[in-house]
Amino acid sequence: MVSRILPVLLLIACTMASAQNVRIEPLDNNTSKDDFAPAYTNHGRVIIFTSDEGGDGQRLRTMERTSGGWTASTELLGDVNDATHSGSGTLTPDGQSIVFASYENDVDGRGRTDLYSARKVNGKWTEVTNLGTSINSDFYDAHPSITSDGRTLYFVSDRPGGNGETDIYVATWGGSSWSAAKPLAGINTAKSEMSPVIASDGKTIYFSSDRAGGAGGFDIYVAKISGSAVTDIRRLADPVNTAADEMFYSALPNSDQALLSRTTSNGDYDNYTVTPNPFPSEPVTLVEGIVSDATSKVAIGSTITVTDLATGKKIASLRSDDQSGQYYVTLTPGRIYSITASAPGYVFHTERYEVPPGAKGTTVKKDIDLSPLTKGGDRLLVFFDYDKSELKSESTPELERVIELLRENPNIRLRFDGHTDDQGSDEYNDGLSLRRAQSVLDYVVAGGVPATRLEAKGFGKRQPAVQGATDEARAANRRVEMKVVE
Repeated sequence: MVSRILPVLLLIACTMASAQNVRIEPLDNNTSKDDFAPAYTNHGRVIIFTSDEGGDGQRLRTMERTSGGWTASTELLGDVNDATHSGSGTLTPDGQSIVFASYENDVDGRGRTDLYSARKVNGKWTEVTNLGTSINSDFYDAHPSITSDGRTLYFVSDRPGGNGETDIYVATWGGSSWSAAKPLAGINTAKSEMSPVIASDGKTIYFSSDRAGGAGGFDIYVAKISGSAVTDIRRLADPVNTAADEMFYSALPNSDQALLSRTTSNGDYDNYTVTPNPFPSEPVTLVEGIVSDATSKVAIGSTITVTDLATGKKIASLRSDDQSGQYYVTLTPGRIYSITASAPGYVFHTERYEVPPGAKGTTVKKDIDLSPLTKGGDRLLVFFDYDKSELKSESTPELERVIELLRENPNIRLRFDGHTDDQGSDEYNDGLSLRRAQSVLDYVVAGGVPATRLEAKGFGKRQPAVQGATDEARAANRRVEMKVVE
């Protein structure tokens, strides 16, 4: 263990950065104590980091980006810092879930440093939970980094069975528990691998190592995740890597900037910005907005579910903030997604997003209004072929949500209203819209919901959602809505 650097949370190829005019500048709010492990959330607007500022143990702190720089840092509220040392945290993009390392936490652990999770509730971090024996060992387990979908966890351990002094391990979330952690293939050496950080694209991983061929003690490396192994490992050059120790390299999404931690001439760690990032991660689509009550406009803490419409599988479960209603989702290219906001007492709302392969990084701002269950309603994300009433397979996730809504609220009844665009006769469109609404009803009945709780109506082209004859307007008008009825 290298006690002069980080007494608990740290034990202790080609180079291209020098070809660019890379600037390494101190991040705001560094202290004379250890400040390290910066990790971003809320699409780069908020970071958490670890600091020994008070001198009584490492604590998780946070600060927010403003037009004038970063705000003064504050300790995370709640229970995450109830330990002798807590630090090196990793957050989901929504900023509502954290995994962090802790030594002598109030919640019993297994080894001398274990990994824990916590959830943000009304501005405070609560429900601190040890990640259990699939992740933690009797040894040192720290430096977590979680993918943007919350389903893959990378971390460092010095447990027996690895390649070197400390190795990088990986585990996946199975829906109710973590898989048994395994060494990440292709990355570990006989020396120490530390501070893995998986980028927002889920493919680019940064880490630190004191392997041979570096510029100093620990240097920053970048590699690609290919399946369950690592390929194309490259060491970053000067000025990123120096004779000092560099760790915790974190690339901000769709940005030319990265963050890192480096030892100073005084022997403590400080946080720095790297501009431009010589090895950026791949572009992603960032979706963000505010979830509100459609009637009162009060912000709502809701569950945000991301589904792959091609497979029908849920790929991420996030949350909007209980106080602000803000939500943040990261989408990688090559898929068609649905994003659903749901909350008790409200009708859920779903949006569709197509992110083609090779898509450039963009930010989509989309506020979501949820209708209260009392006579509420919303458009359903269901799909039909042109001039057909048979439901396409992409409709399945949304229809299953309708069934769940009815099961969770046994006293409500729903009406499905079919609508068409302005093309064709009134008589034909009335029939087509009714058949489509009836297809939705039939699916829900097949899911076990009594038909007496359901109704289908066809309104043809008489109630357009959008005026106009453009392709976009007509697509918006071809729809099935559900409404809560007496």
